[in-house]
Amino acid sequence: MKAHLLVQVWLLLSGLTFDAGQSRRPQARLIIYRTREFGGATYNITLNDQKLGKLPTNRYMQVELPPGRIKIESIGDYFTENQTLWIDAHPSRTYYVKAIEEVDFLSQTLLLAPVDNEQAQRELQGIKPIRLPRPN
Repeated sequence: MKAHLLVQVWLLLSGLTFDAGQSRRPQARLIIYRTREFGGATYNITLNDQKLGKLPTNRYMQVELPPGRIKIESIGDYFTENQTLWIDAHPSRTYYVKAIEEVDFLSQTLLLAPVDNEQAQRELQGIKPIRLPRPN
């Protein structure tokens, strides 16, 4: 009994979860990236109106998602137009979104576009990841 309790405490403290008979639902994976751009502002990225992190140039962020409809939004400052992209996330699939800054005379926007696996794998070569905080 003590050994069983110690194992559960150890799993809890090490960040692993003890799942009593229930299997975890498979997650979808989302990778949002920006290639190297001249200059380029940093933009906040939100998922379903929850802040994910800041995305500068030549970086990517990766997050596990629950299946379902996901709202991805890029948010900048006062002179920036927000951009929204919706995806229908399916379990065990990976989705790639490329972010490209478009600069106009009076505004700028971080455009978000889904890309296929082959293009993303080519463009992700040499791009560094961003460490995202662990969800609570």
